[in-house]
Amino acid sequence: MGDTPRVHVLVINWNGREHLEACFDSLLASDYPDFEAVLVDNGSTDGSVTFFRERWGGDPRCALLALDRNRGWSGGNNAGLRRAMDAGARYALLLNNDTRIAPDALSRAVDRAESDPRVGAVALKMVLFDQPWVVNSLGIAMSRAGAGWDIGAGRLDGMVLPPEEVAGACGGACLLRLDALERVGLFPERFGIYLDDLDLCLRLWDDGWRVVTCPEAVVEHKFSASMGHGPGARRKYFLATRNRLLLLARNTPVSALPGAAWATLAAELRSLGAAARDGDWWKWLAHGRAWYDVLLATRETIAHRRAMDRLGLDRARHGRLTRREPLFGPEVVLPVRGFYPLRPPVTGSARAISRAAWLEDPPAGLRIRLEAPLRGVFPGPVTIWQDDTPSAVLARPGETYALQESAKRIRLEASGMARAEESGLPWDTGAWVTLEPDPVARFLEA
Repeated sequence: MGDTPRVHVLVINWNGREHLEACFDSLLASDYPDFEAVLVDNGSTDGSVTFFRERWGGDPRCALLALDRNRGWSGGNNAGLRRAMDAGARYALLLNNDTRIAPDALSRAVDRAESDPRVGAVALKMVLFDQPWVVNSLGIAMSRAGAGWDIGAGRLDGMVLPPEEVAGACGGACLLRLDALERVGLFPERFGIYLDDLDLCLRLWDDGWRVVTCPEAVVEHKFSASMGHGPGARRKYFLATRNRLLLLARNTPVSALPGAAWATLAAELRSLGAAARDGDWWKWLAHGRAWYDVLLATRETIAHRRAMDRLGLDRARHGRLTRREPLFGPEVVLPVRGFYPLRPPVTGSARAISRAAWLEDPPAGLRIRLEAPLRGVFPGPVTIWQDDTPSAVLARPGETYALQESAKRIRLEASGMARAEESGLPWDTGAWVTLEPDPVARFLEA
């Protein structure tokens, strides 16, 4: 790399003491020669600060930024970013506290950024902590309605083709070029959490920077997609809904506003309709409050757009990265496309369900087992067709069906795709079926 750029690694933390040991021990095993690992503590009350000082206080590679209160994900990271800028660092690596980073990940991410001076952000590859063969994120994709989602979530690592460029880098593991941020600004603190990373990356794109992936830089993440129940789940739903609307208001080009408005209206109607069908009337209140907050932020939004215009940002630049097609794939033929292994296959193989798939001439005695790798996310029942006759429905992960009679063709059909909570759009989250005996070899030979 020639000179070695200084990197500040910012680990945002709020009452996450139980995660810190794995995170910082992995950071301190990094092969990168010039970094500072900074715990950005958001006013924790669980002893995180004391534990950090006792465990790593004497290590010159570690530092503590203890904030007096919880400033949210955006505010906490902004405090860390300002500290890194003041210290003259070239890059900042944002890292969730519930992660474990590979020894060479930081070096690989910096190499990726240094390979092109136009790179403003690098998305590291996040995989599941307890299932590192399953992808958590390869960057963020975006819809016209402002919905953002993790690319590759629930897919087998190595069978997902990472894109070269992405709309955004997931804030749980991303490298940011600090001189780029000095131009376009930091995270929008009004967001608090959710989609603030995408907002920043859209501004980078519009200022002429690139947001790229580095799949060789691996971070394991204790991901759980479950929103749970109660006030926490409802607040997450509200924030995701409100921030999606703010994202559009702040970053949509004037020429694209009509299309974004129609997409947003359709997404809102879908979400409200689904809420009414399910009896979740609290979601109607969440949407109303979200729109109210967006209206209250009108003056702030206009001021932001004018400030970006004065910088010469061209909001049309990120438009090519906005997805318009459905989020799930078309029908696919097993096992060539669309169905990926849940774990390294031994006696069988697993495939992730797209919307529908089929297999010609299934082997005798074929057993089909339904899986769901992301806790709390499941797209719904899968119907098994033998030839043109529905034979069984697998409704829960772990359920198994054995073909009783020979069939020339079986078809697997997801009867209900999961929907992104904040937009109501269909979201391919990765339902999985395990096929035993594995038909892959025989199929490929044919």
